[in-house]
Amino acid sequence: MRHLFNSTLSVYRLVRTQNKGAATVEWRATGITFDARLDLTFVRPGKDSVPPAEAGKAPDRNGLLIYSNDTILRASDRLKVLEGPHTPGWFEIRAIPDPAQGYSNAHHMEVQVFEVAQQVATV
Repeated sequence: MRHLFNSTLSVYRLVRTQNKGAATVEWRATGITFDARLDLTFVRPGKDSVPPAEAGKAPDRNGLLIYSNDTILRASDRLKVLEGPHTPGWFEIRAIPDPAQGYSNAHHMEVQVFEVAQQVATV
């Protein structure tokens, strides 16, 4: 299945730290880099949610991320596209990734992703 992966992504997670007694939260790289297929034209019918239209705002790009089941991603992770057709790009995972079942075990993982505004995503 790896021959279908067209993007390389890195994972960022929220980290809370104390700065002179005040809690601060920032996105930090986890060091996890992986290959995946990022398809912004496909939405799984009956499973993925389509965001509602908002007046005066361009619609957010959303799609499906398909990746190998040896990579562990969490809901609320942010993904930075390092290589691929959607470079540069930042995407957020808002749901728990689902395993796509094969005959005896999980074949690969799938999760819906949403593009994050570039000015919000900068690290």
